[in-house]
Amino acid sequence: MKKLPLSLAVIILAALTAHAQKDASHDFRNTRWGMSPAQVKLTENGKPVSETELPPYDLAISYKGKYEGLDAEIGYMFTKDKLVLGGYAVTNKYEDPAQYVKDYQKLKGVLTTEYGAPVRDDKVWSPGEKEGETTEQAYGKAVTEGKLVMQTAWTSPETQVFLTLEGGNVNTILSVLYYSSKLNPRIEEQRLKQELEKF
Repeated sequence: MKKLPLSLAVIILAALTAHAQKDASHDFRNTRWGMSPAQVKLTENGKPVSETELPPYDLAISYKGKYEGLDAEIGYMFTKDKLVLGGYAVTNKYEDPAQYVKDYQKLKGVLTTEYGAPVRDDKVWSPGEKEGETTEQAYGKAVTEGKLVMQTAWTSPETQVFLTLEGGNVNTILSVLYYSSKLNPRIEEQRLKQELEKF
């Protein structure tokens, strides 16, 4: 077996270290938890499409953009002038309900690659509903009719990530929310848990 030249080994190690540092330098997009609204705005190229109060958060700033090739609204939520939550709401609309599930599975793969195995991977059915066919088409139809919510979650020391696909009331929503594990009061997370329990 040939030995790796020392200089090549050093280059590979430096590249791996730089990649790990790059990943560790951001919590959501190009931001860190606790950044001010002004600091966050400097990380985005365009102008915000909205800035508004969105209880329980003091300020919400949103942009239009892309996430993994999908059209998305990009949101930043602040409490006491500190970034505590960021997220994507995919805005692609489809005639074929299976496409929503395909997008969900695609993003689930991306996030699993980034964060490792999920800590939760749930399919929550409405009361009286039960799982029938396990095809993308059947799941997609159930989601768009408001009978099924799909959610996967990951955690890291700084961040909790929730991928959710839910529907009903005309809209089908695919979202990825990133919560600061330390700064976010997680009111939204508690609300979501309560809604899922009532669902």
